[in-house]
Amino acid sequence: MLVLRKEAKVKDKILVIELPKEFNEQDVEIIIRLKSEIEKEILADQIKIDTTKWKFNREEIYER
Repeated sequence: MLVLRKEAKVKDKILVIELPKEFNEQDVEIIIRLKSEIEKEILADQIKIDTTKWKFNREEIYER
């Protein structure tokens, strides 16, 4: 596995990564990690899940 680490500053929500020629025609996995911890700011009030109709079946869980 060949790993390329590159640090960049994002401008206007666009990130451009120029890869070496060895990456051409290859499947790649891209992971983006922020240096600062703003996860709480990003996710705050963004995801809401209605769990009022969920049923917890303990027997079904133990069957697995």
